[in-house]
Amino acid sequence: MNDVETKAPQARKHLVVVDDEPVILQILTAVFDDGPWRVSTCSTGNEALRLMRTEGVDILLTDKNLPDVNGLELLRFAKEVNDLAEVIIITGYASLETALTALELQAFDYVLKPLNNVFDIRKKVERASERQDITAENRRLVHDLQRKNHDLEAALAETRKLQAELIQSEKLAGIGTLAAGIAHEVSSPLFGIMGLAEAIAEEDDVKLCQDYAREIVEYSRTIRDIVVELSSYSRASTSEYLTTVELTRVIEDAVRLVERSADCQGVDFEITVEPQTYLNARTSEIQQVFVNLVKNAVEAVRTHRPDGDGRIRVEAGSDDDRVWARVIDNGPGIPADNIGLVFDPFYTTKAPGKGTGLGLNIVYRIATKYRGTVSVESVEGQGTVFTLSFPKGGSAA
Repeated sequence: MNDVETKAPQARKHLVVVDDEPVILQILTAVFDDGPWRVSTCSTGNEALRLMRTEGVDILLTDKNLPDVNGLELLRFAKEVNDLAEVIIITGYASLETALTALELQAFDYVLKPLNNVFDIRKKVERASERQDITAENRRLVHDLQRKNHDLEAALAETRKLQAELIQSEKLAGIGTLAAGIAHEVSSPLFGIMGLAEAIAEEDDVKLCQDYAREIVEYSRTIRDIVVELSSYSRASTSEYLTTVELTRVIEDAVRLVERSADCQGVDFEITVEPQTYLNARTSEIQQVFVNLVKNAVEAVRTHRPDGDGRIRVEAGSDDDRVWARVIDNGPGIPADNIGLVFDPFYTTKAPGKGTGLGLNIVYRIATKYRGTVSVESVEGQGTVFTLSFPKGGSAA
């Protein structure tokens, strides 16, 4: 087999010439005889119809006034056989109405008898052939573009699906880290409920039993709140609709969830959110953003300030066309050489087995999903600021 790919020779175009005058037909045959076309001649319209039906047509050169079938009818039929066919009409009885009709039927050109310059007709046929090639190439390009667009849409849909799965899997991985702290938070009120229930069973004082029952209700509400927080966080974002997210509640829930699950001893939290700060998004995804950022901040502060004096501030507000939020800590900061890497997948400064390295990458993915941005500023030894910005009233990209 040759290394050079060879293309199959292209079939010659079929040129059909129709005229009821033998002399003209003979002249036209001679004009096109040495051309790149396969030439067929017909002296009647019916003969031309049968020929085009069986052998097709690429270019039709026809007299308008034939004894049986009108040349314009042949034009229509040629377009039915091959919608790329080009047609040139010849007539000895020119009129504006005829010319307009031919143009409406998408005739390529209009030639008057007597044929003073038959080689001019050849040039018209050559130009018609060129236009046919251009039209065919444009059609091919459009078809290829549509196919590629379909492939891109399919790839984009698959990418979105994989991104949603990645976000959810990272969230579930994070729940494993949260579980130990959550278990401790649940066990405390649970032991309280058990003790009070045992006391009620042995208590004869109705008033005291009522007091115990009220305490059991309060403990149960605490457990319920913990379960609701964890359930809303673990919910698959794909099952949610876009809704108006109140940042005050989402940030408070995220901080509370981190406080319940992580060692926050010696870390002070400050939450400052302007009233009426809303975002159009999926609540669980925005909550995941703040859980990841606050959890990272807690781990950084606890490592850098093990004896206390750790501070984490979460701020949010809006201006004319943007909603913004910041998570600020006084942890160890990020080395300047690593600032550009923090949002990369699997980048982490934690010991092996202590994290997936996807937390900040997930924050970046969710922010960009809602046409937002996330940036980081840091000074080694002083702390780090993560800044989020979203368009007001924006929706998912």
